[in-house]
Amino acid sequence: MCKKANNPLLIRTQYNSPEDFISAIQTALECGDHATAQQISTQATENYPHHKQLLKYAHVLAPPKISIDKRPLHRDTQANQNWIKENRNEYKGQWVALRNGQLLSSASSAKELIEQLGDTKGIFLTAIY
Repeated sequence: MCKKANNPLLIRTQYNSPEDFISAIQTALECGDHATAQQISTQATENYPHHKQLLKYAHVLAPPKISIDKRPLHRDTQANQNWIKENRNEYKGQWVALRNGQLLSSASSAKELIEQLGDTKGIFLTAIY
């Protein structure tokens, strides 16, 4: 039987062991209540910060992290698009690295291109079709 999250048996204020937390997390997940499972796992890692299984639950249940990649300025984007239009046929099937409409490097694969460049910050990488 699935214990709903609003059931006091599932959400307690005190757990006596890591196993109590794990059981409560598993019950919440079986009920499809991921938010409660996340809350319990957060509380569990506060109480048992070195318990491997609780850390794993906390990692898996953590909210997604979003990172924003700073895109080149609009004029850079336009310059890169212009370069691609003008040079598409010459570099067809290749990967290219561009900055502000200037070709920095080309290669047959993204991996090879990145190896050539090292740091790719602020560089536009694309395959030419």
